[in-house]
Amino acid sequence: MASESFTPDTPSLEAPERARVLIVDDERGPRESLRMILSGSYDVETADGGAEALELLRTTAIDLVTVDLNMPGMKGEELMRTIRAELPQTEIIIITGCGSIETAVEGIRHGVFDYLAKPFDVVQVSASVERALERRQSRTRMIASLEGISRILGRNRDAELVLDEVGTSSLAQERLRQVLEEPAIGPEAGSARVGGPSTTEFLEVLAETIESRDLFMRGHARRVAYYADLLAAGLCLSREERRNVRTAAFLHDIGKVGAPSDVLHGAVLPELERLSAVRSHADIGERLLLPLGLDAPVAQYVRYHHERFDGAGYPDGLVGEAIPLASRIIAICDAFDAMTCDRPYRRARTPDETLVELRAEAGGQFDPNLVGTFSQLVISGATDAVNEAGTLSEAEEFAPQHDRGAA
Repeated sequence: MASESFTPDTPSLEAPERARVLIVDDERGPRESLRMILSGSYDVETADGGAEALELLRTTAIDLVTVDLNMPGMKGEELMRTIRAELPQTEIIIITGCGSIETAVEGIRHGVFDYLAKPFDVVQVSASVERALERRQSRTRMIASLEGISRILGRNRDAELVLDEVGTSSLAQERLRQVLEEPAIGPEAGSARVGGPSTTEFLEVLAETIESRDLFMRGHARRVAYYADLLAAGLCLSREERRNVRTAAFLHDIGKVGAPSDVLHGAVLPELERLSAVRSHADIGERLLLPLGLDAPVAQYVRYHHERFDGAGYPDGLVGEAIPLASRIIAICDAFDAMTCDRPYRRARTPDETLVELRAEAGGQFDPNLVGTFSQLVISGATDAVNEAGTLSEAEEFAPQHDRGAA
């Protein structure tokens, strides 16, 4: 297993480099108006036609291009198609006075971010450019993170597999669309968030992609997070502690992004290979999370969620209360959900049957005091929001960036 870690771009104390915008319009008036509007916030280049624009694009790093459609020589549509073919990460906004339904549809087909009509509105143009550049920055961070994942795993095919599976999962696609396109909101209402959408939102996409690989895992992360939050509340943990427990519980299997699909599907592999694939995910999960700006304990909680109270767990063989409390909580909730849901190798147990198993392992696999508290929650019906299909009821839907408040 490769030991290389990665560090995505993080906010710097120095002034961020200004984005570079290229304005392409054969008419001097609109071209200069756009230059004046945007030059206060961005480095602006201009071109009076498609050929000049392509020469600039091929020699200068350009983040966003505004394109007029009706130009002599190379038309805007041809320029747009060429940009998409040669520079797919460059954002495009069409600003034209001769638009039609057909040209708008063509623009959408080629991934144009926005389609504005002349005469353009200053506020509208500024807002569209800002949103397009936010999406480009988010996509750049997403790609850097996936490349980092492939370096940690030591196998480029794993990052490619994640991208492929996002392409086949409608749930992951919707979450990815939100991460890439929605305005970034910081921890305080209305505050801008540095660096685009949150790391947690990105990791939600990965978590949901992992679950899309296996019918039996779907909803597992959200259910474990829900149970963990109930247990944390029952222990009277602080709001911050509960938030970290929920987040770590939701992301506890994030390291399985590198696990062979055969393992996730419960296939019989050679014992050493199976153990290596399963046991590595806690360590991989920690190394994925450490550089990503989450609260410091979260990655540690993920690392230790397969430790056993008796010291026979992994990856470090911690014993008793040397295991972080949050990891001990997640271990119980993970096991409870696994046993009360169908798996390829067995049918689901009832909650009462599962409590018998948990109590049998109290002091062995699990913290005996936590087993007692969790048992009381199950008996009281507090866990009943998880319905017979094994999913959360609509009223109790969990996402780690939401705080339902103290119990």
